[in-house]
Amino acid sequence: MTTDEFSNELDTRLNKYNINLNEYEKSIYLTAAQIEIVKSYFIVGIERNSRIRIDLKELIKNYISEEKITSINKISEDSKFFKIPDNVFLIMQEQCNIISTDSCLNGKLLKVIPKTHDEYNIQIKNPFKKPNSSIVWRLDFSKQDAIDNVELISPYDISKYQVRYISYPEPIVLTNLSTGSFGEGLSIDGVTTYQTCKLNESIHRDIMNKALELVLINYKPQTV
Repeated sequence: MTTDEFSNELDTRLNKYNINLNEYEKSIYLTAAQIEIVKSYFIVGIERNSRIRIDLKELIKNYISEEKITSINKISEDSKFFKIPDNVFLIMQEQCNIISTDSCLNGKLLKVIPKTHDEYNIQIKNPFKKPNSSIVWRLDFSKQDAIDNVELISPYDISKYQVRYISYPEPIVLTNLSTGSFGEGLSIDGVTTYQTCKLNESIHRDIMNKALELVLINYKPQTV
């Protein structure tokens, strides 16, 4: 759907409820609806549903990080920090290459296992579950000097961190927010110029329906 199609259809459907929104307000609801749907897909499980994989294919990205970041705020002596893109929304799969004086291990590709801090506190005391020559742990994303990064825990040095992820969806903006009657300083996720949904057309109708639902929750909660 184009920006005009999104705008006109939402107007038509809202007229039934005597609700009038300007282009900025409609953009906010459409963008919020897009985020809600992408999040809900991960509850279902992206790998278990072919339609979901098609809907989100524009968001699937690959990234290889060889940029290590020095941090004094590490949780373990075995922690290593690697830069990741600033648009990471959800990580699908990750692995890394280790460095070792053992020729059998040097360059070996290990699976990365995400861990919560609670899991770390419990499992780090168990010698049979700690990171080893088979796995690396990864704690939640963080920022170091305004750079997004991951904290990888391994007794080995790490040369490369490879990740496949879902990028943060770009906003749906129905008009140029830097001009017109909206005033200065308005933006949605940093975007001020109009752009339609960047996701597959197959998901546009779902976004429209969710946006309508979000509007009604705020304006006509008794109808939802």
